Amino acid sequence: MITENEHQQRQSGQPNTPGVDEGKKTILIYSRDLDFSLSLSAIFQDRFNVVTTTNPGLLETFVTHYAADLVIVDAEPLDRMLQKVGELKELNRHLPIIALYVYTSKDGQLDTAIRSHVDSVFYKPLEVGAISKRIEELFPT
Repeated sequence: MITENEHQQRQSGQPNTPGVDEGKKTILIYSRDLDFSLSLSAIFQDRFNVVTTTNPGLLETFVTHYAADLVIVDAEPLDRMLQKVGELKELNRHLPIIALYVYTSKDGQLDTAIRSHVDSVFYKPLEVGAISKRIEELFPT
């Protein structure tokens, strides 16, 4: 797993990329909740390189720098989430994106809009097994 601190160290010119296995796909996890990001990354780090961030402004940089193969976005279903997903798709229209959030019926239109831009949506509380299954479908071995 690569944390924001490690990314900042690498940006400062530190050579090599310890912890990154070139033979594995890379998952980028964004959540404002660092504990949630770390818990989710622990589930996938044995099969994937996992990069986490709590800073939505770094998503584009991480997608480009680490050549992310999948992005998991844990954020409220707001217009800015939709905008951020759109920006990521502009960088790579084939980039799979999984959105995680709490659904409320008042967000129906926004939920539909988000679903049209991402590959999967999972509502909280999460079923980790369902997310794992979806990732396996995206990256069959």
